Amino acid sequence: MAPRKGIRRGLGRRKKSRDRLEELTERTRREARAMSRRRRAEARRAVRPEVDIGVRLKGAAYETRRRLRPLGAPVAALFSWIGPYISRALLFVIQLVAALIALILEIGQIVVGRIAGAIYGAAFVLVEAARRHVTPRSTAAFVGVAAGVGLGVSQFFDYHGVEVDAPGYAGRLGAEVPVPITGTETAGSAHLWLLLPVAAVAVLLVLATFRGRPRLAGGVSLCGVIGIAIAIAIDLPQGLDAGRPGLAFTGTQAVLLEGFWAEVACSAVLILSGGLLALYSRRVRGEARRRDRSGGEIRRSPHQEVGGIPPGLQAGS
Repeated sequence: MAPRKGIRRGLGRRKKSRDRLEELTERTRREARAMSRRRRAEARRAVRPEVDIGVRLKGAAYETRRRLRPLGAPVAALFSWIGPYISRALLFVIQLVAALIALILEIGQIVVGRIAGAIYGAAFVLVEAARRHVTPRSTAAFVGVAAGVGLGVSQFFDYHGVEVDAPGYAGRLGAEVPVPITGTETAGSAHLWLLLPVAAVAVLLVLATFRGRPRLAGGVSLCGVIGIAIAIAIDLPQGLDAGRPGLAFTGTQAVLLEGFWAEVACSAVLILSGGLLALYSRRVRGEARRRDRSGGEIRRSPHQEVGGIPPGLQAGS
């Protein structure tokens, strides 16, 4: 009996060990399958994530269209019914806008044509007026009047000033920051405003010379000579004198400002204008005399009457 029990016990142990091995093997296989499925899913998600999202979106869109298709049929029928009216209304609006644009273009073309015609006419009138009236004599008269007015205006500008600490503003600082100027005085105050009546007389003489009195052109030049003489004899010495500001500040320097140079320039132009007016007035007067002489001879020769009857009537009789 003892051997049989040992054999049974051995068989039972072998059976249990075999079952245990099969169980472990099956468990290992299941874990391996689960791991492989997990890895394949992860690999698919890592390789084609966009494809899966796109497929899902397409599926959702298809499903949405499929479910909303019964609801869209009445709406589509409604749009198909009112579609022609909408298209006609849009076509009418487009035609109206096109007609308005064409009308605006036509009006613009007419307005531009009128403006161009007016500009052309005005330009023609100006050119003709310039051809008739703009002569060397009139130009010299215009420049003389402008110089006389400029001489009078220059009396109200500063002609003299004193630069303070001029050496300190040398170099780059002087190029960026102007030198401070003090003690400025107007040009008229230097000579008691004597050039104001001189400027007025110069303007009147220029106009009189232009109207046919060439002998007065010398007076225009004389006014210019008086202006330069006053500027050099009175304004220049006073303008280069620092005066009290030179004693009150250090590094001062007297300078001549724009009023002095405008005064000198206008006086020089008056001298030149007076000479040109005299020259051109004499030429115009000589040409007028020649025209009068030649014109009188021409009028007497063809229209000379004999016995109170014109030559044409004598031939006819």
